[in-house]
Amino acid sequence: MNLANKITLIRILLIPLIVILLLLTPVEPIYSGVPALKLTVISIGNYNLTLTYLIAGILFIIASLTDMLDGYVARKYNMVTNFGKFFDSIADKLLTNAILIIFACFKIIPIWMCVILICRDFIIDVVRQVLANSAVVMAANQMGRIRATAEMLGLSILFFLGIQCWEGMGEYGWVNQVVIIPMYLTTILSIISAFIYIKANKKVLFDSSTEKKDEEKSK
Repeated sequence: MNLANKITLIRILLIPLIVILLLLTPVEPIYSGVPALKLTVISIGNYNLTLTYLIAGILFIIASLTDMLDGYVARKYNMVTNFGKFFDSIADKLLTNAILIIFACFKIIPIWMCVILICRDFIIDVVRQVLANSAVVMAANQMGRIRATAEMLGLSILFFLGIQCWEGMGEYGWVNQVVIIPMYLTTILSIISAFIYIKANKKVLFDSSTEKKDEEKSK
């Protein structure tokens, strides 16, 4: 296993650690009979940051940075492998989708936002598979890169400034609405980038000649 693949593997191994840390400190006492770990490390007015969210946030940032690092190492030192191509994308989705689901359950982000972002990833994966069957590689566009950066930034902020850090602040309070602005932007960019991907590859996606050729080969 080369260096690039090891970096990808580190990102995958960080995911369960981040998830466990977040589950130790639910925003509300949703786990009956299970005490939540509430060790506060920073307390300023009605702002409180717990140790679990601090460590989880740092690990998430590290995991996000490895996403850029493994790709750079693989290209620069010619370490591109089938393992890296597959698991790099899988690791990204496992990381972001796991955090999205937990944040949605804890009401740190709206549920509808979580649904849109995860469904968008599912649709893009389907498009990528259809193109792969036609021997077409779906290249990343600039909007997709901006969306990914906005999502990582938005989620990173929520570890340290999300609703779980503010006493007496509701889900629809102005503080929380300001904090999740990057996630609103991410949602908009996700929808736009999905349309761009589909439009750029519509000729292959909706080309009936490919299906006809497959039918002829099977005869």
